[in-house]
Amino acid sequence: MRSLGWLALAALLVLPAATAAAESTTVNGPALAPGDHWTYRTNTSLATGLALHGLVTLTVTSHAPTEVEGRSFDAYIMSVTGTGTASGTFALRLGGSAQASGAWTLSGQQVVDARGLKILSSVLDLEANGTIHTNSIPLAFELSVQNTTSFRIDSDPWQFPLTVGATSQVTRRMNFTEDFRLVYFGGSPNPSRTAGIIWWNASYSIEAATAVDTPAGNFDAYPIRESQPDGSETLSFFAPVAGNHARTEARNGTTRLGTADLVSYRYQALEPPTFLGLTTDRWAFVAIGASAAGVLVVWWLRRRRKPATRDEPAVPVKAGP
Repeated sequence: MRSLGWLALAALLVLPAATAAAESTTVNGPALAPGDHWTYRTNTSLATGLALHGLVTLTVTSHAPTEVEGRSFDAYIMSVTGTGTASGTFALRLGGSAQASGAWTLSGQQVVDARGLKILSSVLDLEANGTIHTNSIPLAFELSVQNTTSFRIDSDPWQFPLTVGATSQVTRRMNFTEDFRLVYFGGSPNPSRTAGIIWWNASYSIEAATAVDTPAGNFDAYPIRESQPDGSETLSFFAPVAGNHARTEARNGTTRLGTADLVSYRYQALEPPTFLGLTTDRWAFVAIGASAAGVLVVWWLRRRRKPATRDEPAVPVKAGP
């Protein structure tokens, strides 16, 4: 079984399954496009005892029919990148524990169902390195976790459009592999691999919109709850104007495993239309500027073409008698 910490990290990267329409109780799917992206400030706890703080970015790279577990889906392909700091406590192989600190990077890809924005497959690679602060001498460490997960969806009633207050269950089978490796001088545990194919159904519900404050601003967001068979759940606050969630919380019962708050984003479906790279209002400024420049040019040309005034002959002044 995958570690709860890794489940939390993966859950924070899942798109919520909705975007609001004009009616307050109706929810429709967002119109994502290549180039849309969202950056989140994350705080996640891993089963190793490390806490990861940093930034994670999701970017839509393509939208195309994609086959997963022998079935074809209309899907979005998204890249996943992230960096940050790691800190916490390591359990030492020879007994006891020690504080550790360092840095981490995340890379990978996700395939997301366009009909309900549920994860179909993901490949994530987490690398961390730093120092274990033992009493005798500091020890360098390297942590590596690679996770590959795909879902075979057998029953999927959680699709657009949705109604606030609706609940549903998605029947799916999860195929996963996770490789874990921790290396430090004098006591590195053996690398481990966990793999399996299990039924991993999920229950969904959507609630009325609520206000959510994030570094990217204040959003009216719809709480979407996804509950897992092991008792863990993900609560995503979906912001229609961002095309994605403004905040996500991953929990195991009453324990919070991770959070992600929106820092910046681009959602092209709600951007003003452009022509040659400029929006309508910017073209208006260009037109005003061009008109002003034209007036100045005409004035300058007329001034150049105006004939010079001839000097009048001097009138002699008679001298007095």
